[in-house]
Amino acid sequence: MVTAIYDVEIAHTRAAPIRHDVRHRSYQWLVDLDQLPRLPRALRWLARFDARDHDGRNHNARDDDSRNRAGKPSEPGRAIRASVEDFLRSNGVRPPGGRITMLAHARSAGYVFNPLSVFWCHDPAGAVVATVLEVHNTYGGAHRYLLRPDDAGRAEVAKDFYVSPFYPVDGYYRVSAPEPGERLAITITLHRPGDRPFTATVRGVRRQASTAAVLSRALRYPVETWVIRVLIARHGIALWRAGLPVIARERERTEHPRRGASAASRLARMVHDGAGLELPLRIRAWDGSEAGPAAGPVVHIRSRRVLRRLLWAPSELGLARAYVAGDLDVSGDGTPGEVLTDALRRAWAVARRQPPARPSARRRMHAVVDAIRLGAAGPPPQPPAAEARLTGRLHSRSRDRSAISHHYDLSNDFYRLLLDESMAYSCAYPATPEASLADAQRAKLDLICHKLGLRPGQRLLDVGCGWGSLVVHAAEHFGVHATGITLSAEQRDFVAKRVAERGLSGQVAVRLQDYRDLAGRAETFDAVSSIEMGEHVGESTYATFAGVLFGALRPGGRLLLQQMSRGPGAAPGGGAFIEAYIAPDMHMRPVEQTIAFLTRTGFEVGDVEALGSQYSWTARRWLDRFEERHDELVAIAGVEAARVWRLYLAGGALSFEEGRMGVEQILAVRPQGAAAGRPLPQR
Repeated sequence: MVTAIYDVEIAHTRAAPIRHDVRHRSYQWLVDLDQLPRLPRALRWLARFDARDHDGRNHNARDDDSRNRAGKPSEPGRAIRASVEDFLRSNGVRPPGGRITMLAHARSAGYVFNPLSVFWCHDPAGAVVATVLEVHNTYGGAHRYLLRPDDAGRAEVAKDFYVSPFYPVDGYYRVSAPEPGERLAITITLHRPGDRPFTATVRGVRRQASTAAVLSRALRYPVETWVIRVLIARHGIALWRAGLPVIARERERTEHPRRGASAASRLARMVHDGAGLELPLRIRAWDGSEAGPAAGPVVHIRSRRVLRRLLWAPSELGLARAYVAGDLDVSGDGTPGEVLTDALRRAWAVARRQPPARPSARRRMHAVVDAIRLGAAGPPPQPPAAEARLTGRLHSRSRDRSAISHHYDLSNDFYRLLLDESMAYSCAYPATPEASLADAQRAKLDLICHKLGLRPGQRLLDVGCGWGSLVVHAAEHFGVHATGITLSAEQRDFVAKRVAERGLSGQVAVRLQDYRDLAGRAETFDAVSSIEMGEHVGESTYATFAGVLFGALRPGGRLLLQQMSRGPGAAPGGGAFIEAYIAPDMHMRPVEQTIAFLTRTGFEVGDVEALGSQYSWTARRWLDRFEERHDELVAIAGVEAARVWRLYLAGGALSFEEGRMGVEQILAVRPQGAAAGRPLPQR
C-alpha cells in the first residue's frame, strides 16, 4: 500500500519584480487512488478524500459532485482516477493502465484548499508515464497541466492559468517532480522572457500514515488548508502594499486556457517563417497543443530543450540529440520502429519535393521572436551520454581503437539478441523477401566463399572480422584455415570462445590487431576479405588500407571487399547522427572512387555487385528483432542506447531504400604474370 504522510516545508521565492520569500511548514498525503486510506469513523472528519476536490475544473469547493447518476455516493478514489484518465485522453494520451498515486492535502474539518496536487500515472510495470499537476487558485479556479517527464521526473509546460495577480498568463514552468520515496522534492520555476521571476519548492520526509500520526498532525496543524489560504492572501496584500501592479484576471483565459497562440501553432509558424517550409508531420507540443497534417505519425515535442538543442546544433544533430534524450518522440499506428520509419520517410519526402524558400527578413525576425518566446534562448543542453567523444589525431591507432570500441564493444549480449545465430553484422543476401535472417546471412557467407573460390587447405584472412561469422563459416563448410583480426576486445573474446566450442582451434585464429600491423609481414594468404570494415578506415588512410590488403595476398589471390558507399549529395560520414552516435570518423565514397583506389594499388577488379536493396531488407529484419526484444536490450544497454539503435536502424533502412547509401561486393585479384588482365571466373 502506497499511503504515507510527508512532513513538508513549502517555499515560494519571488525574484522579480521585487524579492519576496515565503516559507511554511505543513503535511501532505501520498495515496494510491485505488486504495484510498479510511480512518476510523470517529476520526474520519480529520482526513478524507473527495472526488469534488480533484476534478480539475473551475468550481466552488463546497459544491458536492461526488455522487453518481443514481444519486448514490461514488467511490472517491475511483472517481478521481476516472477524472485523471479522462484528462489524459482529452490530451491525446492513452491511460497507461497502472496505478495512479496522488500527493495532496486531505479534506479536514469539512474543508480543503489544494494549491497544488500531483498525480503520477504508471504503466503496469510501475514506470511513470505521465504526471499531472492540478493547480487551484484563490478565485475558485482550477487547471490541470500534463507533463511527460524524463527519467529524473523533469518536464516543461507552458503557463496557461491565472494564479498570482502580479504575473500575466505567459511564459512556461520548468518542473522537477519525481515520484517521492523516503524524500519528497518538487521544484517549479516560472520562466518568462529573459527572466526567472518565481520558484516554488516542496521538500518533505516520509512518515508512516498511522492513526497516531494523523492525530498528532491534526493537533499541530488545525484547519491547515484554511491557514494556507489565509497566508496566500496575506502575502498578496503585502506585495500589493509594496507597490506591485495587479494584472487583471482574464476570465476567458481562465476558463479556456488553450485559447490563443499555442506552442504548436507558434512552432508551425516558426518553421514557415524561418525556413519557408510547411510542417511535414503533425506535432504535439509540451502544452498539449497540436499543429500540422492530421494523417500519419505525431511528433511529440516534450520539452523546450528541443528548441535549445536545435539552436546550438541545427538540423539533424540537434533533432537526434532530442530524440535520444527523450525530449522528442513519435507515436502512431504500428511498432515504435515502424512509426519512426514512417515519420522519417514522410519528412524526407517533403524535404525532397519542397525545397525551402528563402523567407523575407521580416518573417525571419518573426521566427526569432517566436523562438525566444517559446524558450529557445539559453545555454546549450548537455548532449546525451551515448554520444561519442573521441580525442586524438584523426585515424591515429588509438583514436581508431576508441571509435571501434564505441560501437562494437557495447555488449556481446546486446548483439546476440539483435543479430542471427551466426552473429553476422553486415548486409545479408535473402533469396526471397520471406527468407529468414539466418538463411539470408548464411547465403551471404556462402556467396563470399564461392566468389573467393575457397578450397580445403587454403588460407583466408578476414580484416575486421566482427564476431567471426565468416571465418567460422569458411572453416566449417569450406575447410580453410582462417585468420580474423579486429580492434574490438569484446569481439575477439567472443570469436575465441566460439572457435573453442566448435573444435576449430586448429583452423581458426583471431587477433586483436590493427590492419596496419600487417604491412611488411612475410605471411601471405590465398584469399583476403574485408566485410564492411573499409568504411572505418577514412579517406586519408584508404590508400594505406588498400596497400595492406594487396600485400597480404599471394600473387593470383582474390580479394572480396564488401563496403558501403554514398549516393549523390549524401554526407561522407553518413550524416551528423551516424558520425556522433554510431560510427565516428566513418567515411564513405561513391563506389567508383573505391575501385579507383584498388586499381591504383595494383588490383584487377573483376566483379561489382550492388546490394543496396538487400541491406534495406537486412536493416528492417534487425529492427523487427530489436522491437521484439526491446525490454531485454534496454536492460543490457540502457534507454539512451536503445533509442540510438531504433533511430539508427529505422534511418539506415530508409537510406539504403532511397539510394542515399549503398553497399557493394567488389571482387578483385592480385595479378601475377600472364594471369594479369584475364577475366575472373563467373560464379
